[in-house]
Amino acid sequence: MRTPLGLLWALAGVGLLAAAACRGGARGHVAPFVRPELPAGFVEASGDGWKVAVPATWGPSTQSRATAWVYDDPQAADDYRANVSVITEPFAGKSYAYGRATEAALRRDKRANVETCREAIIDGDPTFVIESRWVAAGPGAGAFRTIQADLASRGTGYVVTCAASVRAFERYRSTCEAIVRSFAVVR
Repeated sequence: MRTPLGLLWALAGVGLLAAAACRGGARGHVAPFVRPELPAGFVEASGDGWKVAVPATWGPSTQSRATAWVYDDPQAADDYRANVSVITEPFAGKSYAYGRATEAALRRDKRANVETCREAIIDGDPTFVIESRWVAAGPGAGAFRTIQADLASRGTGYVVTCAASVRAFERYRSTCEAIVRSFAVVR
């Protein structure tokens, strides 16, 4: 029952590439924005400068690190625990630029296959919701799929990612969508 620690560090590296690849962006915060209500069975979790809704049954993961917060589903599907992670890093641009640069970096990553990338408004910011399929990260690890979104505020970039095994992903799709859409940063 593994969570994708390699994914966490890969996404952190993707963000660093995004910061180097893109300076600024023309699309800023959309105001006013009303954050969606918490879905039934979800609770709010938060970290330094952000908050997100997670299923009430999920809990803190041993994969969490200083710049990588992770919550896991206690039930494994295909020897993989679905999870949500939030990674932060310095980023001076806007969310749209951060999302665009992250998409480009994911498309260059040999382990990831970007399946869809669509524009969305998350926490009032134009950005992208990116779905990817990832190859197994090592022995005993299974392939997984992710939905992620990137936000930037006050010099910090935030990547919220929900992951589940490839075979179980469609069962988790609505959960992952709710998690990503609930993400918000301190402005």
